[in-house]
Amino acid sequence: MNFFKSELEMIYQYAAPTRAGTLDAMKEALPAINDDLTRAIMENAVCKLQKIPEPECSRFIADTRAVFLKEQDSSIRCQLTAAKAGQSVLLGHDLLGEERFMPETRHMITLDVLNNDSPVGYKGERYRFFLSDEGYQNARRSEQRGEIAIKSHAAVSGRKLYPDRKLTGREPER
Repeated sequence: MNFFKSELEMIYQYAAPTRAGTLDAMKEALPAINDDLTRAIMENAVCKLQKIPEPECSRFIADTRAVFLKEQDSSIRCQLTAAKAGQSVLLGHDLLGEERFMPETRHMITLDVLNNDSPVGYKGERYRFFLSDEGYQNARRSEQRGEIAIKSHAAVSGRKLYPDRKLTGREPER
């Protein structure tokens, strides 16, 4: 059985030690999902898991969880290495903060403060913000006035980030 990456992410998020536990958690969450695409992904993952017999399904869930935990651990190690190397600290909203999951959030930006007249922070600081369309327009106007420089932008939809462009060698991955 082939699973899409988005389905595997759902399985990881609701992984329990048993097939029944995982399916129960996923089915319980379905009515609360407002986004049609996210609901469809969850429903497809549930249907596919139901077709896998129990011992094999529990192993599959455990393996999926292990893969995601390994990726997460690797990401944390990269961040710690970068911090030890003396790279700038990123202030503002946390990647898993509540701002990212608010229904009006459509943009994530990282920015550098260019002068002390900026509406946020002080010269030389770097921030990450999750913004509505209106907040993003305000940030663009601030950039035009020379107060900040937007270093990266990603669209936010259904809790996922969709970067506008790939990172170059000069910009550290956050």
